[in-house]
Amino acid sequence: MTMIEKLALEGGRPVRLRKFPEYHAVVDRREIQAVIKVMKSGVWRRGPVVAQYERDLERHFGVKHALAVSDGTAALHVAMAALDLGPGDEIITTPYTFVASATAALYQNAVPVFADIDSNSYNLDPHEVEKAITDRTKGIVVVHLAGHPAEMDAFGEIARRHSLWIVEDAAQASGALYKGKLAGTIGNVGTFSTVDGKIMSTGEGGFCLTNDDELAQRMGSIHNFFRQQATSNTHEFYGIGYNYRMTEFQAAIGREQLKRLDRMVETRRRNAAYLTKHLQEIEGVKPPSESPSIHHAFYYYPLRIDTRSLGITKEQFERALTAEGIPISPSRSTPLLPTTELFAKNLGYGGTNCPFSCPHRRNMIDYTAKKFPVAEAVHREVFWLTDALPVLSRRDMDDMISAVGKVTSILLARSISAR
Repeated sequence: MTMIEKLALEGGRPVRLRKFPEYHAVVDRREIQAVIKVMKSGVWRRGPVVAQYERDLERHFGVKHALAVSDGTAALHVAMAALDLGPGDEIITTPYTFVASATAALYQNAVPVFADIDSNSYNLDPHEVEKAITDRTKGIVVVHLAGHPAEMDAFGEIARRHSLWIVEDAAQASGALYKGKLAGTIGNVGTFSTVDGKIMSTGEGGFCLTNDDELAQRMGSIHNFFRQQATSNTHEFYGIGYNYRMTEFQAAIGREQLKRLDRMVETRRRNAAYLTKHLQEIEGVKPPSESPSIHHAFYYYPLRIDTRSLGITKEQFERALTAEGIPISPSRSTPLLPTTELFAKNLGYGGTNCPFSCPHRRNMIDYTAKKFPVAEAVHREVFWLTDALPVLSRRDMDDMISAVGKVTSILLARSISAR
């Protein structure tokens, strides 16, 4: 075996020697000037800039109400609290997502129930969701994973038949479209994250969208200690509320980020299309799918590997690519929630199993009892090739393609010769 045929992991020459670009957020002088203006104003907590940001969001997304909050998890929690989720209730969501999609229900002493996913989009499978509905189910948290919108028509029909609400977790899908409608504008509430690295970034931050007047009023109150209005500073409290207010600094950045959202999504789509064009020609890997009815936002670029034909695990493949100069961070992956310690051991509040088991539930929920064959397979085979799509050059992407091609060709040759 010559040096060119050896994996860098085994002493071969890496495909790339230059440092790979890091991505946090796309910003320029406009964000900096906006923050300086807030600094000089002396108004730093929720104020006029946050209010204007909310109006900007309403116009951009074409909804009646937007509420800016401290982060994406807060957006999910505020939505579920306003929808009256409570002890003993259940929501259905995907087992293949970031933990907040599920844990926001726990904050209301309700519990998440998981349903399996679709093998192409990696989003919730509507048929599996319907099978998971019980008399305790109050709603569905539909996650638009990686920027690929879920099948909202199917979920809408299920929700109507069973009198359920829908929260769209669009944390990874700002600017994505489902049949011409922006993700996050179709269900009862859409929730978004603008944490550093998301499609829009304000450092930390998030927002909720809805067309329901009463729901908007409740969310606004709940996020501000359950005062009567979102901006109220009175000492009358109407229920259990939270301090999820956004700062003026975050909103100032968000206003500038929103102005370039469409352009940022198109950059992501253009670079993702280039990667897909070349990666689909490489045996042993599968680029992300894109349904004809959707407009993918590509928060990250998921790549699926054929572990059986390559004779290697996902983790081994990631290490091989990293050695070739294409850094793959284990933290940049999507967890399988039922297998995490939180759910496998039902770790509740104060050293108890509550709310997984409490007086409001007839029996303990056992997350280890149910299998999710599609989600489990996806978790074993899919990793984030990159989440830096907005800043990649053509050379960066060519190096990625070359590294994937090199690793797969060597592994396939070994696998064939071993048969």
